[in-house]
Amino acid sequence: MSSLCRILIVLFACALTGSLIAAGQAEEKSLPIGLTEEEMLRLDEIGITHQSTAPSRGPVRNPAQWEPSQGVIIRYPLGIPLALVRAYSENVMVTTIVSSTYYQDQAINSYTAAGVNMSNTNWLIAATDSWWTRDYGPWFIFENNGDMGIVDHIYNRPRPHDDVIPQAIGAAWGLNVYGMDLIHSGGNHMSNGLGTSISTVLVYNENPSLSHSEVDSIMYAYLGNDYTVLDYIQSGGIHHIDCWAKMLDPTTILVKDVPTGSSSYHLLNARADYLGQQISPWGRPYTVVRVYCPYGTAYTNSLIINDKVYVPTFGSTWDDSALITFQEAMPGYEIRGFDGSWYDNDAIHCRAMGVPDSNMLFIHHVPLFDTEDMVNDYYVGVKIVDHSDAGLIMDSTKIYYDDGGGTFVSAPLFAAAYPDSFYGHIPAQSISTTVKYFIQAADLSSRIETHPYIGQAGAHQFTVTAANVPPQIIAPDSLLCKVSEEFGYYPEIVDPDDSIHQIVYANYPNWLGIGNDSLVGTACDTNLNFFFNVTVHDASDSAQAEIMVDVYMCGDVDSDNLVNIADVVAMISIIFGGSQPHRLRVVADVDCDGIFSIADVVYLINYIFAGGPPPCVGC
Repeated sequence: MSSLCRILIVLFACALTGSLIAAGQAEEKSLPIGLTEEEMLRLDEIGITHQSTAPSRGPVRNPAQWEPSQGVIIRYPLGIPLALVRAYSENVMVTTIVSSTYYQDQAINSYTAAGVNMSNTNWLIAATDSWWTRDYGPWFIFENNGDMGIVDHIYNRPRPHDDVIPQAIGAAWGLNVYGMDLIHSGGNHMSNGLGTSISTVLVYNENPSLSHSEVDSIMYAYLGNDYTVLDYIQSGGIHHIDCWAKMLDPTTILVKDVPTGSSSYHLLNARADYLGQQISPWGRPYTVVRVYCPYGTAYTNSLIINDKVYVPTFGSTWDDSALITFQEAMPGYEIRGFDGSWYDNDAIHCRAMGVPDSNMLFIHHVPLFDTEDMVNDYYVGVKIVDHSDAGLIMDSTKIYYDDGGGTFVSAPLFAAAYPDSFYGHIPAQSISTTVKYFIQAADLSSRIETHPYIGQAGAHQFTVTAANVPPQIIAPDSLLCKVSEEFGYYPEIVDPDDSIHQIVYANYPNWLGIGNDSLVGTACDTNLNFFFNVTVHDASDSAQAEIMVDVYMCGDVDSDNLVNIADVVAMISIIFGGSQPHRLRVVADVDCDGIFSIADVVYLINYIFAGGPPPCVGC
């Protein structure tokens, strides 16, 4: 059967189903989380209703689950208890997908009777095949202009109604939707909001026509994330990463623990050890927290929405222990348990998709390391993005710190040279002092956010310690880069007593980005001098450098963005003037023989006046 025939059949079935449901004559059901036997015969239909597009232009950011949220997406008839819907509606907008006004009326009656806050509900009328909104729902990004958008992957099931839900939500909410040609599922994707995604190898196995590097490149192009892919833990099941792990913040990962007799016991222990050796985006090894999950208890399959964590409970003697584990790992959060029709590999997380706050105040800061410096104030660099465009309230945008006395006091933040960049200082402290601090930002849209997200209850801390040999940056502080060519920078570091370092870049132009601790990008197409800052941290100290980059055009000796007779004059002046600075030797070596000489003058005259070859590519 041709693809066109399949699509026509699907569309006819959708229309027929919608008519029956509208008449109240069909019972809405949910397909299971796994593939049915019938679906196993239709795997070639996966993605037949998917709409592919190019990715968003410019850098994008895929937010983390613990960032400010405005809502949650579920489907009715429900796969979650009404008590959980009521809990969601206390603080965020609950978007319920219903196939018709008939089911919308049913849902409204059920919600009202259950005490749901109806002012925090809205509706999307669209046919669905199942209630696994995490797996087929939209993945959100913030585009280069600050607007929120949607990335739509190909749902890894032959379920055409589910697969078009991201398109329907984008149309209803007025968001750009970017169709990614990658078979995937939301339960097999975790993002830290700072440029890294983690999945299991299921994503490679479900895209056999793509190489691993091609899959990784697609994830980077659409989500802005470097990709980490891990082997399976279990021999069967759906193989989603949320079946056994959950990111709680940029440096903490919750990993399932199981009885010693379980087939996955040793694999989970090895995976927890592995993750604990990896370096988080805060420059520290991940803290790995274990939650005990005897068979049938999927505690990791929980959902973070603002300052609340919704954890599945199973009527088990281990429920209380799991809730305590969450509370100890996430101080300041409200941990709430909910019984439901949960499975051992699926629960709350699989059946709801969180929606980031489209106008959030995003705060990025790498926490300070321990230091032996008792003389200099401690520099605090912060990035604050006001997605509402309302404007920051600087009197309320500050560093709050406690130097051990139990009281938090404030220090101001100041605007840095580049947009959205700020800095401040915590006063120098005496040896053995442990400083706790958090950052607060406020804007004219009435948003007040903190870093870490939970604020004072989870405040960052560092200690003034005994002497440490600080790192040194010995790479050159002045670099050349030809226009429109690839630029890359990684600092050369000397540090005799530390081998693990965190590298932080600041104040760089938006055509550069960070990948694998390097600053990379394609240079602009005009002459330009700019500076960026690099900071290298070891466990207790840091080194900073300001790097100047000179973007040049080959043959443009006088830096006026033109190659003409004026450059010939300048070249002659340099040759007979006796001084040949390194930059000019590079820019003026138009024949690329490695030497700047009168031959380059002749070469350039021939190019300008006689149609000779242009300044060479390698210049």
